[in-house]
Amino acid sequence: MSISIYQATNFQNTARFQFVSASITLSFVRFIPVSLLATAIIFATPGHTQEGPCLGENDLALINGNIHTLDKNNTVVASVLIRNGEFLDLAGTNYQNRFCTDIIDLGERTVIPGLIDNHVHFVRIQNRPGHDTREIETTFSTAEVLTTISSKSTSVPQGELITGIGGFITAQWAEARFPSITALDQAAPEHPVYLSAFGFGPGQTNTAGRDLINSLGGKVSPDGSIASREDTALAYEVLAASIDDEHRERQLADVIIWANKVGLTTAMDMSGTVPGVGFLDQRTGYNPIVNMARDGRLNLRTRLYFPALDEDAELSQLQGRLDNSFNNFGSDMLKTVGIGEWSVGRTLFNQQPLSEAAADAQRQIAERGWAYHQHLHSPEEFDAHLDIWESLDPEFDLSSLRWTAGHMSGVTPEIVQRIVALGLGIGAHGQPYLRPGGDAGGPPWRTIVESGAVALGGGSDGARISPFNPWSMIYYMVTGINAQNQLVNDGQQITRRQAVKLYSSAQQGWFTGEDEKLGGIATGRFADLVVLNKNVFNQQLVPDSEIRNMQSSLTIVDGRIVYTDGTLTIP
Repeated sequence: MSISIYQATNFQNTARFQFVSASITLSFVRFIPVSLLATAIIFATPGHTQEGPCLGENDLALINGNIHTLDKNNTVVASVLIRNGEFLDLAGTNYQNRFCTDIIDLGERTVIPGLIDNHVHFVRIQNRPGHDTREIETTFSTAEVLTTISSKSTSVPQGELITGIGGFITAQWAEARFPSITALDQAAPEHPVYLSAFGFGPGQTNTAGRDLINSLGGKVSPDGSIASREDTALAYEVLAASIDDEHRERQLADVIIWANKVGLTTAMDMSGTVPGVGFLDQRTGYNPIVNMARDGRLNLRTRLYFPALDEDAELSQLQGRLDNSFNNFGSDMLKTVGIGEWSVGRTLFNQQPLSEAAADAQRQIAERGWAYHQHLHSPEEFDAHLDIWESLDPEFDLSSLRWTAGHMSGVTPEIVQRIVALGLGIGAHGQPYLRPGGDAGGPPWRTIVESGAVALGGGSDGARISPFNPWSMIYYMVTGINAQNQLVNDGQQITRRQAVKLYSSAQQGWFTGEDEKLGGIATGRFADLVVLNKNVFNQQLVPDSEIRNMQSSLTIVDGRIVYTDGTLTIP
């Protein structure tokens, strides 16, 4: 049997790899774990043998497509050639005549660069109890919720917990309420179910979920409802108390399958330092994802921003982090790239004006040469941090260190120009999409896109207070309409192409110092792309309301097929 591109290109030049920790082996072989694909993708390629001229190292050509590179000229090409995890050539080559090349005919489908979330709490999802269900983010009625839970139950072992935690609000459903305990019983009769909305609830269970939580010391009402923030947090904590690293790795693997299905290929992870629900232990919390990367089981390119301080920690904790962590170190699939989303704990951060400790912390980050990504919402927060940054910039050139103002929902045009003048990146994130009440808009997408900033990136701040699904964020950018179907950001809408570009262009590589590698489609860049199931740029084919339901037909990460829906012929 011959070996196709999907298996052969996993044998990589070890020079492309550094390692996340000293304990990681200095060279390793990557393979595609069949369990992470929607269908089994280990195929034989007729006409070649591993002992023959190809030596098992086939290239991969995608031909006959509408491939949007999203470069400065918005170039569209018909074909790309991939070798060893990178784009080798774009158009102009007769791939049919190339020896040792596997060819996929796209049938004129729309292709975009892989989507990159500029600010997400991805690793923290490993601490979700049960089997997390991200599909719930794009349900818009209780009937859809029940269908989603029922579908999930077919892939979860009998008796195991099904959860849907964060990333949605009940107001997005037509009925503006949870399904009843009886309806959830019928949807998953052989599984306990626990659902928890935006932030810290409210929540709802089925009968088995109610009984499980109460038996562990939680407080669920007889009708399965959990009304208070405290009881919602308690339910999470008692359910999560017994999870181990095997569970965490499985949870990450499951969410990566979903992420690849919706076209996500890279996550810029902002950790999770708030104690209590979902807390990520900074000593051991990264072990599961490091193990997955070490074993070649990580199919979502991940860039780690370490939190500088926990809630009330002293400045010495930051010093310890900087003294004992490797900056910009790791593999192409998993790498440490910066400090974020805090330079000090929340107690210190919320002091106005910012404490002396905040200024000291940011100076230390600059002195050590780390990239820095800061959570910012209110004009007061922006002013306080920009005062510090403007004082540091002449000495450290913060643009060269890739410092970034993140979130941006409360920014003014004047503040945007202060950021632009410093040459800083702007990470614009759509978490106001889920805010209850309808009075929260932003970020001002159009102002940001037209600002002339050195780099722009889109992201979610998912997956508890915002959807992780990039298409919900793109929908919000394009329409200005939030999850409650309210127009809250009028006048700041941008085009579909601009929105997709925020999520996937080469500008995203600026934030991690990978300007020549990450984002976009061009020769020499990481071969991450998505063949869409529909042409999102055609409003007649995809009305605004359908943007949130976009999915991938084929997702490639690092030159490897990591998801297919089976509609394309794979050699």
